[in-house]
Amino acid sequence: MENLIYRQYVEGLAEVERVTREQGYSMSSRHFHDTYELYCLLEGEVYYFIDKETYLVKAGDVVLVRPGQIHKTSMTKSSRHSRILFQIREEALDPFLEKNDFYPLKEVYDRNDQIIRLSTEDVAKVEGLALQVRDEMRDRKRKYELMVKTKLLELLVLLARYQKHMLPEKEIALTPKHQKVHEVADYLQTHFDTREQLEELAGRFYVSKSYLCRIFREVTGLGISEYTNIVRVRKAQNLLANGDYSVTEIAGMLGFESITYFERVFKKYTACTPLKYRKEKRRY
Repeated sequence: MENLIYRQYVEGLAEVERVTREQGYSMSSRHFHDTYELYCLLEGEVYYFIDKETYLVKAGDVVLVRPGQIHKTSMTKSSRHSRILFQIREEALDPFLEKNDFYPLKEVYDRNDQIIRLSTEDVAKVEGLALQVRDEMRDRKRKYELMVKTKLLELLVLLARYQKHMLPEKEIALTPKHQKVHEVADYLQTHFDTREQLEELAGRFYVSKSYLCRIFREVTGLGISEYTNIVRVRKAQNLLANGDYSVTEIAGMLGFESITYFERVFKKYTACTPLKYRKEKRRY
């Protein structure tokens, strides 16, 4: 069961949401988007899968997810959890951060660890800032967008005060299921050009293909072929933006059977063609 406490957004800038979930809730949707995500767990604990690893996230933890990272939460044995979620658009906030002599979002996320364990006092501050952002977005009084940006800057400054060397070790989920999914996801991240069939992949990791399909979807929210395609699209984005390979060459390098299939998959996850993506990224 899910209880949506609030959700507000400003188109093209940010969204804030607070949700409480009870045991039995299953998050069926998957996450792969172009915003910077900030997830703060207020109560309970969850498993949080990011790219290829599953972390055990506890109350007081903040999880930072970069654009394009594959991620999904799932329930632990704990019967309840409550969290706050921010989605922030880089292009809207970065100019404001620069004017205030602060790091751009990419650098904030690169400087910090993926998971930050906040003090009780700072968790309360995050909760308070989320409410203030919600109120500004909801009421839309004069200069509300400026107030939203100011509160987001305050939130990022708070996180920036937590240096990596001050943080406890991240808790990796050590269940056999999560370990097996990690092995497979790690392999697919490295061998993204593989054309192995599901049966061959299952044999490589000494499990049945039905078991592999089930646990992989449970942990990641994705089928194996969809996960592989997302990894390939991310690689393609980098090659298109920074390399001089043709679209045909990139399709072959990434293991796509044809350029037509590559273009269809790329458009599915980016909402544009490879050539348009390259043109947009090289405009400046």
